[in-house]
Amino acid sequence: METKTIKKVPVVPFALMLALIEAILAFIVAIIYVATMGAFIAAIPGAAEQAGIIAGLGIAALIVFPVVTFILVFIVYAIFALLYNVLAPRVGGIKLELE
Repeated sequence: METKTIKKVPVVPFALMLALIEAILAFIVAIIYVATMGAFIAAIPGAAEQAGIIAGLGIAALIVFPVVTFILVFIVYAIFALLYNVLAPRVGGIKLELE
């Protein structure tokens, strides 16, 4: 078995991939959130008059959650990658055993 050390992480591809994954998960969570909130709101008497506003908020959530998640996660993981690249030569990188 061969041991390799990750010496450097490419910042943009690393942050982009993880941000995309998190945005997809945020979209799935937004779908569940909108469906759940829609069911709760439908149970409220008199909420039918506000159906257009409620539907608009649901559509906005489906767009805003993934976009905001992508932006914030991209920034966070870019900072992580930069910190890794600074610290890995000093502390030692992550070691992987490969066959």
